[in-house]
Amino acid sequence: MKNTKLAYGTPAKVLHWLLALLLIGQSVVGLYFADMPRGDDKTELLRLHASFGLLILAFMLIRLGVRASGERVEPVEGTPAMLKKVAHGAHLALYALTFIVIGAGIFTLLTVGWNVDFFGMTVIPTWFERDMDLHHLFEEIHVYGWYVLTALVGLHLVGVVYHTLILKDGTLKRMV
Repeated sequence: MKNTKLAYGTPAKVLHWLLALLLIGQSVVGLYFADMPRGDDKTELLRLHASFGLLILAFMLIRLGVRASGERVEPVEGTPAMLKKVAHGAHLALYALTFIVIGAGIFTLLTVGWNVDFFGMTVIPTWFERDMDLHHLFEEIHVYGWYVLTALVGLHLVGVVYHTLILKDGTLKRMV
């Protein structure tokens, strides 16, 4: 059930793929409503986007707990030291950027004076006065952070292809 030195446990695998699907969905919804004119439809999509962002935050925190509770999965035997360092750095950056993008998204709403609603069940109330300068700053961090996160996900996928098709070392099998 927990991670071992050789394989990821079921919770880590489920969270990995669930978060991948949620992040793809968030990207699609975010890109869709970005160009929509202001109005009720855009506001509803934005609130849904925020709710799913909070859900991703919760799953990321759970994922950190799962990661901390088991052993660290070691790279496949024979992996070059430089590749190990790149992979480790890329994974840390994926975690950090996911938290940055979510945090900036939350502050984008709070600084415009909106409460952050979680599927109508609970609300994070704003404690900011409407501050459009701060709002635009957090909005830019959210958007440009997403671009960098997307690039890192692309690098992650390149790594998967490299391990699967070039090295043929079974790395992907440990996450499926």
